[in-house]
Amino acid sequence: MRPANRLGRLGMTKDSAVVGLSYRRGWLDKIKDHDISRFRTGTRRYVTLTHPEYVDHVLHSGRLNYHKSYEYELLRALLGVSLFTDEEESWQRYRTMLSPMFSKRHLNGLVDLMIEPIDALSDELDEKSGRVEIDMVREMVELTLNVVGNALFSQQFGPIAKGMGPMVTGGLRFGERLLRVFMIAAPPKVVWRTTSRLAYTPLPLPPPFRDVQKIVKLIDGSVWTVINERRAHPIDTPDLLNHLLGATDDHGGLPMKRVRDEAITLMLAGHETTANALSWMWYLLALHPDARNTMLDEVDSVLQGRTPTADDLPSLPWTTAVFLEAMRYFSPAWVIPRVAVRDDVIGTHHIKKGTTVIIPAHLVHHDARWWPNPEEFDPSRFLPGAGKDRPRSAYLPFGGGKRVCIGQSFATMESVLIIAILSQRYVFDLVPGHPVDPEATLTLRPRHGLKMIVRRRGITS
Repeated sequence: MRPANRLGRLGMTKDSAVVGLSYRRGWLDKIKDHDISRFRTGTRRYVTLTHPEYVDHVLHSGRLNYHKSYEYELLRALLGVSLFTDEEESWQRYRTMLSPMFSKRHLNGLVDLMIEPIDALSDELDEKSGRVEIDMVREMVELTLNVVGNALFSQQFGPIAKGMGPMVTGGLRFGERLLRVFMIAAPPKVVWRTTSRLAYTPLPLPPPFRDVQKIVKLIDGSVWTVINERRAHPIDTPDLLNHLLGATDDHGGLPMKRVRDEAITLMLAGHETTANALSWMWYLLALHPDARNTMLDEVDSVLQGRTPTADDLPSLPWTTAVFLEAMRYFSPAWVIPRVAVRDDVIGTHHIKKGTTVIIPAHLVHHDARWWPNPEEFDPSRFLPGAGKDRPRSAYLPFGGGKRVCIGQSFATMESVLIIAILSQRYVFDLVPGHPVDPEATLTLRPRHGLKMIVRRRGITS
């Protein structure tokens, strides 16, 4: 074990780490050689954990001592009460009810719904001629929103998807600025609850809250329209909305507000993280042509130019590994925050009730003790049979423990389908000179987007 680290009190300066949620400077640099560190900002106490054994305690054996941290109140206010933001008995009940939605059998039934918008993007790119430049982040945001929309509601989101990129970017940056303030002192939860109620009223909020209000009301109205239409005119489709409306236990089904909250969370949280993961993956493949060529060979050999099915996915191990390695290298969920709801002990270290515990997944994913040559992009780490001796909490792109992301299988299936279908027709290269700078907002995303050149491969089906 590396020695404990006590940083003391961190001040509110530009380079002080914790306030800026900096990616390659500040507090990450201060804690990277320590398995546990302590510091304070304002009235709040923090502990960071970078050793998988300590992380394991928080996410597995000692999980009842920790809840989602105060920072999730921002998401709870905007998204509602879903599996992502719920706690204790309520979370356990709905997790049990909704888990069958993401079983292999049900996910396989969603493949055709997922493929439709991917094919639509391919056709759109085919219609362009000459040198085609795209912003990969924007394309992946639109695509994943349409894929999730189709899987959820059997319909794409068209104009909403086209405008989501800038709105999501603005919302995430605004959320990051709020968190800078709240990492000093956390206001009462009633502040969030009041703000969330105002966001859904006709009363226009002052900037920059108005931009967030616009996003919230647009998505909220669209989702309620689809839910009410489905209730009034049921259709027999395999989409996730039918599963949400039909989920029951001994106490009944989901309240309609909960259906709305789960649907919006799946849309926003699901598409944003997957879009970022895919964007980083295309970037990393452009930098590593050998890994890309291996992937293209696998896709060509397995699919022979046809559209993939659910049965093809196990035959694409390198393609899957490319995505999983990109999630290690640039994990969109780059930190996992929790709060101690009672006193606890991690190893030999006492954790006081009320302490915010931060798991910096990025540091865990780049620790040479668990990942040899961690700065190397190496998909072979995730081929079948690899990494058997790796601690289970050394890989955290979807969290861990019982609260691991319920949609991880969905996200992986969606991503492999996107990679395989697009790679049958295209190769993506970086625009020379375009700056690529990771920006740590609520997720880790390219600050300036990712300008890429689309090259047609010329494979015939």
